[in-house]
Amino acid sequence: MITNLSGSTVNIAGINVADGKSITASTWDESVDVSREHKGLWLNLDSKLNSNGINLQNVSIQLPLRQIDLNTVNTNIKNNDKWGYLTNCSTFASKIWNSIASSSSKVDAGAINTPASLAKNITKVGEAESYTLLKYNTSSPHYDSVYYGYPPIKSNNNN
Repeated sequence: MITNLSGSTVNIAGINVADGKSITASTWDESVDVSREHKGLWLNLDSKLNSNGINLQNVSIQLPLRQIDLNTVNTNIKNNDKWGYLTNCSTFASKIWNSIASSSSKVDAGAINTPASLAKNITKVGEAESYTLLKYNTSSPHYDSVYYGYPPIKSNNNN
C-alpha cells in the first residue's frame, strides 16, 4: 500500500491519488475470479477485497518516500506488469521494495519466490530495522476504482 502524505494530489502508478488516500499495487494470476481480466498488475484490488471482508493475510514494513523514491517505485511498477509462476506477487513486491530500500532493509522472496518466504523475510527485516513499522494483517482502506495493467485500465470489477 502506498499512502499519499504530500499535501497535494500525486501520481502513483498512473493514478492521481489525493492527499491522505492510499493505493494498493499487486500482481495476480487471471485464474482467480476477481482478476480474470488480466494477468499481471492490479491497482486497488487488494483494498477492494479487504473492503468486501476478505482478509488477505499479510505482513508489511513501512518506509517514507521522497519524490525521487516515488519516481523509482512508479517506474518499477510500470516495468513489472506481469505474473508467472516464477515472477509472482512476491517477486513483484520484493522488486518494488528493494528498488528504494537501504541495503540493510532489502527483502528476499526465496530462491523460488513464494509469499511465505517473503513474509518470513519481511518479518526478519522489520524486527531488525524498526519493529514499530512492522505490521501484520493490515487492512487497506479502499479508495477509487480497481484498475489493471499499465497504463491503468479501469476494471469491470468495481461493483
